[in-house]
Amino acid sequence: MLSRVLIIAFSMLAFGCADRTGGDDRVDVEAEGAAAGFRLPGLSESDYTRIAQRIYRSEAGADPAKLTHWNEGEDFPSLGIGHFIWFPTGVDAPFDESFPPMLEYVRQHTEGCAALPAWLAELDPVDAPWSDKAAFDAAADSPAMQSLRLWLESTMSAQVRYIVASFERRWSALSLPGTDKERLNRLLERITSAPQGLYAVIDYYNFKGLGNNPRERYADEGWGLVQVLSDVADTVENTADDVYTAAELTALFADAAAERLIRRAALAPPERNEQRWIPGWTRRTAEYRNDPDSMGSGFRVKPYVRHLTERSVMLQWYSRDSNAGRLTVAPVSEDGERHFDSVPEISEALTYHVAEPCLAASALEFAIPYRHQLTVDELEPGREYRYEVAQGGFVAEGRFRTPSDDDRALRFIVYADSETEPESTGKRTLWPAPGEAGSTRLYPVDQTTGYAANLDVIKERAPRFVAIAGDLVESGGEQRDWDEFWRHNSALAASTPIYPAPGNHDYYGGPGELGRYGTAASGRAIRKYRNYFSWPERNTAEQTYYAVRHGPLTLIVLDVNNGLPERSDGDTNWFLSGEDAGGPAPGWQTGSAQAEWLEATLERAQRNSAFTFVMMHPAPYASGVHNRPPGTDEGQDFASGVPLRSLTPMFLRYGVDAVFSGHDEMLERSVVSGMEVRPNGERLAHELQFVVAGIGGDGLRGPHPGVDNPVGRFLADRDAPERYDANGVLEAGGKHYGHVEVNLERDAEGRWQARLEPVYVLPLTNAEGQLLGFERRVYDDVVILDAAANDTAGAP
Repeated sequence: MLSRVLIIAFSMLAFGCADRTGGDDRVDVEAEGAAAGFRLPGLSESDYTRIAQRIYRSEAGADPAKLTHWNEGEDFPSLGIGHFIWFPTGVDAPFDESFPPMLEYVRQHTEGCAALPAWLAELDPVDAPWSDKAAFDAAADSPAMQSLRLWLESTMSAQVRYIVASFERRWSALSLPGTDKERLNRLLERITSAPQGLYAVIDYYNFKGLGNNPRERYADEGWGLVQVLSDVADTVENTADDVYTAAELTALFADAAAERLIRRAALAPPERNEQRWIPGWTRRTAEYRNDPDSMGSGFRVKPYVRHLTERSVMLQWYSRDSNAGRLTVAPVSEDGERHFDSVPEISEALTYHVAEPCLAASALEFAIPYRHQLTVDELEPGREYRYEVAQGGFVAEGRFRTPSDDDRALRFIVYADSETEPESTGKRTLWPAPGEAGSTRLYPVDQTTGYAANLDVIKERAPRFVAIAGDLVESGGEQRDWDEFWRHNSALAASTPIYPAPGNHDYYGGPGELGRYGTAASGRAIRKYRNYFSWPERNTAEQTYYAVRHGPLTLIVLDVNNGLPERSDGDTNWFLSGEDAGGPAPGWQTGSAQAEWLEATLERAQRNSAFTFVMMHPAPYASGVHNRPPGTDEGQDFASGVPLRSLTPMFLRYGVDAVFSGHDEMLERSVVSGMEVRPNGERLAHELQFVVAGIGGDGLRGPHPGVDNPVGRFLADRDAPERYDANGVLEAGGKHYGHVEVNLERDAEGRWQARLEPVYVLPLTNAEGQLLGFERRVYDDVVILDAAANDTAGAP
């Protein structure tokens, strides 16, 4: 294998785990191929990318859900980018089984990057665990199948390289009469000298095999690569090598492949009804004629809704090439399509760093994606719209609904600390038992599975928007961690705006050579964040704080990751340089631009909105490790939320209803009482909710020893004890991944109420500890905010 690394990021996917094969292995394979008289041309990163994209589209329709598939009439499932076949116990079909060797190859070459799902790693023998298609279909949404799809998504680069390595190895070992092998070698050299021919050979090998398995025959006729090449060789025999171009030879190859497959269907046993596959087979072989460069590269990140108002929407996506995309928008179930062409801009911020784990020096060669942003105006309030984006031969679609003053209900969801990274797959976080110091208990599922289950529940609840209170990724400076974020969130973001606040991890360059919180490393990290989430309304590309007005509410998003002066009792991150020291993080204390903007925005929200919510990453009031005071002494904290308590008087003054935070990776609610001063000067008693919702998908911490939260009202670790049945199975309670759901509704008199529901996603297991699924639960700490009276009351 080439020592170069491959990161394939298209459709909704971006794969953060590269092949780690060393250069020596590639040399051995090439030496074998040379000895046999043929070797593939040196494949570049773009070659691998094109081949991968087209195989993925041909086999799975570029749909992650189709990475696990079972054809009607087959005795086995087909899995992964190449639809590698996998036999259940007792099945002995006349085809080469390819999933187990692919599995072993990928496991070896992605060690430490993408851990196998535990159930898959424990299989012995490695047989497909579903007895038939009915059992496979019944398990389609099971945790085991979901974890398999996630693993297949995150290892696509290695799967592509497996296909190429398998072809090289098997072709080298192919035994044919000398003259036959020589003429096929010469033909292969000519066909694969052009990109379309290279793809045609690799795809057909993966699609229908080499053709040397005597069991893969009907009436003693095969349909593999050897047979197709032999047909082409017969056609061009006795012609000079320069008579046919590589493109013309590839066209002959496409015709011969179609004819072989049509002949196969005619000879197949009637009960297999292979005639039904001919249209798809011939469409696939016809594409061999196309230059892959003309096919386009599709999406690096699929379109997502960036910003939504009553009369406009901003859509954003990323492509691998500089071609314009075509956006079509129309009301749902109505005519009136409108079309727009994008103007791509190269996004140099989204490059890979050579020190990212599992990447080689060739990371610098990775194609830089292009960003597409389009704002569509003149929409109607309260209407649902559909949209479609065509980019490089791929199409993505979504829906959105514009807000309206006539809405009588609205739902949004808040969480924090997803901290995505490829290494989260297979990694279970500590799950300290309440009250047990030094507990080493691990959570029942890994972080990737827990986060995915949390997002599944969020999508089912169909919120108008999702707010993330920081730490979207583990290391903001690692592109692979952002790839992982979009792999999880593209489907949600296609129709639901995501409004994030930056967290300290989003400013973190990454460990070691990646620079940690150094000024350059943090700048690199936050530039990625801004590239994905720049704000469209105020020309604030360099700012990371903003406000959203959505119907009856205003959401104010702050960047309070660094206080001033540096390394003082007002500094919220001693490792991160602020703007006064040439760093990327804005100040937030009195006199800063953000503080002045905040007060003006709070005043406007108080006048114009029924509810004002604030979101920021550090939590001013909490029981966790980050509510130790800032400092350098033992037992103190370097990323403390305590300095942010100085903002509380301003929040009370302008009647903020709730402040959502993360950082402490727990679920906790606190209440601070004070006085609101209304625009007319009237003073009203006011209670301000502080909600820590740091249970997105990373850690699940408990309270930190020595940290006291005198205003705390609810802490999942303390106030929701775990409850087990007689078999030791967890039935309810405990700390879990989840979020806070906020439902706003008008009462009969038109007054707004907001209901804050702390949600946890309970893993359901049997007595043996096997995961059966997940279930949405609500902690017993629902809070109702009354906009009319401007106070709070416990839920009935």
